Amino acid sequence: MSGYDYSVAILGSGIAGSTLANILARHGHSVVLVDSGTHPRFALGESTIGETTYLLKLLAERFDVPELGHVSSFAGVRSHVTSACGVKRNFGFVYQRDGLVQDPEEVTQCSVSEFPNGPEMHMHRQDIDSYLFYTAVRYGAEPRQRTKVERVDFTADAATLTTSTGETIRVRYVVDASGRNSVLASAFGLREEPCRFRTSSRTLFTHMVGVLPFDDVTTPSGQPTRWHQGTLHHIFDGGWLWVIPFDNHRHATNPLCSVGLNLDTKRFPRQPGRSAEQEWADFLDRFPSVARQFAEARPAWDWVATGRTQYSSTHTVGDRWAMMSHAAGAIDALFSRGMANTMQVIYAFVPTLMTALADDDFSAERFRHIDTLNQTVLAVNDKLVHGSYVSFRDFDLWRAWSKVWFMSWNLGIARIVGTHFSYLETGDHKLFDQLLDSPFPGTFCPDLPEFQPLFESLSAVMVDVEEGRLSPAAAVDRLAHLLGGAPFLPAPLQLGDVLRRWHDGSFEAQRRMYEWGRTSAPPSMRRWYAYDLDNLLARTGGAPEPVSL
Repeated sequence: MSGYDYSVAILGSGIAGSTLANILARHGHSVVLVDSGTHPRFALGESTIGETTYLLKLLAERFDVPELGHVSSFAGVRSHVTSACGVKRNFGFVYQRDGLVQDPEEVTQCSVSEFPNGPEMHMHRQDIDSYLFYTAVRYGAEPRQRTKVERVDFTADAATLTTSTGETIRVRYVVDASGRNSVLASAFGLREEPCRFRTSSRTLFTHMVGVLPFDDVTTPSGQPTRWHQGTLHHIFDGGWLWVIPFDNHRHATNPLCSVGLNLDTKRFPRQPGRSAEQEWADFLDRFPSVARQFAEARPAWDWVATGRTQYSSTHTVGDRWAMMSHAAGAIDALFSRGMANTMQVIYAFVPTLMTALADDDFSAERFRHIDTLNQTVLAVNDKLVHGSYVSFRDFDLWRAWSKVWFMSWNLGIARIVGTHFSYLETGDHKLFDQLLDSPFPGTFCPDLPEFQPLFESLSAVMVDVEEGRLSPAAAVDRLAHLLGGAPFLPAPLQLGDVLRRWHDGSFEAQRRMYEWGRTSAPPSMRRWYAYDLDNLLARTGGAPEPVSL
């Protein structure tokens, strides 16, 4: 490596940068991991979904980095990392109306299956990120904490970083995982103004102590699992509130709860001179049932108030550089897709980067598929979240639109879980590349051509509602027609029944999806159901009893 200090510089040592550093260093590549801050530190993006955890499992298996497997399950985190994380058995959505006590009939919930490695979790990110950072260092990554990069210069044969102390670091390739304040986005003027996404929201957030379980302050709704055992969303016309407890199981050691209020900037623009604490107090005054949950709560950190959450970039790769997903852009924390998107990009990026390191070709064209993936992931998430904000104006419309989320979640995870299970069954490493072989990368159903216009049509319904061309009631009917009339969608999901309140994510529901995939799914999707579920159950001791927490 004559003439270079390192092969790869990774800017940002959060979960994206440290995951990537673990993989590269584990395979013998020289890596410098540069960050203006230190660990441990506060970080958001705490609620996992199946795509997050199963992509971590695949990354661990594909690149022989067991530490990524350790952070892919609630049990693994407790055994290897920290006792500070919460459990996640459901996605809960509770509809709130201004000035009214919450109606227990106006709720929806999606249970989360525990088979075979569940439940999902609420990551205490300062512990998870620190663990991955230090394991990357153990594998050989060179840490540079409290190091600010002032400039990055590119030539035909190298990239040179200049730090605030005047030090220069010469590398073969630069990966920007530094998030919103991306070094490369600033250097190349990549941010789009205005941001192109339809979603336009802002956030107030902190960690709190003393947050009461919502189950203890409200009338029971008959939902499958307790609200406190999952990620709770209080939704209302114009926004939503996340409640992510870390103290929601009997082995909990962390008294904190993550809290974040997300507001449509068109409906609730930020008022100059009004503090985040005042906005929070005003919000509680509007919704008495939410106020009851927070009657004893106190912030453990100062409230943070953001400007518009969304940002976008004109392009995300270049000669000798690439941006990971949160440096490329962002939408909104709704549906907890941030970490899943990050791992999806890393999974596609690493094989290309390793090949480039082997043959010394770091051209932008070689990494063009990463730009396509980054931009597509952001675009489809924007449509899903924008439709949700529109749907929050009417509970029935929300119930209908939530089936679009439920569909996207199930179709998106099937191919990742199927790859994982098939690999466990066969040990065939070629399966890892199969996951990248699809005509529509970055979409919620990358294998299915007919899904793409359906998703566009569903999104267009919500644009029509927003722009006054369609009433919420008419939109519910339209969504029911589109979802119920698509023969290629999974029958077990019952998507045409748009007013159903409970979304079944149980093991039994997953088995029905598996049988559909084996017998009735479109041919392009059946490869994801090629594993033998009964054999898998026998090897793992059968479908587990619910974990006592």
